[in-house]
Amino acid sequence: MLLICNLSWLPTPPADTSVWLYYSLVIAAVIVMGIAKSGFGGGVGILAVPLIANAMPADRALGVMLPILIVADTFAVYQHRKQQSWPHLRPALLGGIVGIGIGTLLLFMLIDGSSKTESSENVGAVLSIFVGSICLLMVAVQVYRLSGGKVPTLPGNKPTGVGVGAAAGFTSMLAHAAGPIMSIYWLDQKMGKRLLTGSLVLYFILINTLKLPSYFALGWITLDSLKESAVFALFVPIGSLLGIVMHHRIPEKPFTAVMYAGAAVAGAWLIVKVII
Repeated sequence: MLLICNLSWLPTPPADTSVWLYYSLVIAAVIVMGIAKSGFGGGVGILAVPLIANAMPADRALGVMLPILIVADTFAVYQHRKQQSWPHLRPALLGGIVGIGIGTLLLFMLIDGSSKTESSENVGAVLSIFVGSICLLMVAVQVYRLSGGKVPTLPGNKPTGVGVGAAAGFTSMLAHAAGPIMSIYWLDQKMGKRLLTGSLVLYFILINTLKLPSYFALGWITLDSLKESAVFALFVPIGSLLGIVMHHRIPEKPFTAVMYAGAAVAGAWLIVKVII
């Protein structure tokens, strides 16, 4: 009872963000994330990334988001257990490790040589532009595909799987936005909806877990950020349950279109905020 009455344990928004906007954006992002992970394999969860990044600095957003992603991944992996294609997963995971390593090196290069304040501001601006640009790029590709356009088909061999996995690992390291990369590639492999979804959620729980050491080393995950993550992770089950229901009842194409439209707006605003 005392814990409920004393609200000091709740996360506080950045100084330039109102409380209602902070909580509404982050809670909406976490619910969308849960829906995407459990219902649609994670690709449409790209909307969650710019939503959270519009509520707080990009580096803080990424640090808060990672543990929540892993919680959401855990629900999704359990739901889609024994529905994975290991011949597709193995090369993608190998590439993902390489991509995470390259992303980590790049981030340390951005941070190195600057003061803590300058480093945070510079990296935050770069990440905001990167996250926004990736969102817009992925939305453009999806709009092209949904309108009947043909994305070049990549071969389903191991070297290509490693290369695509590396691109996804790199993008995931810097923006938590690699879902569409793997979704588009594996869709061409004719895996079937169940195997595709199961493989995607397993790929990303492993990739997200592998990102943890880098995020701790970068200072993006701290005791304070973990407390923030823990509070908002309470909303993951709501999104996961909605995802299970929507998986069977909501047509995927209209839902995907709505999610990507939101991602385009939020991603564009991330870039605009840095420029102005």
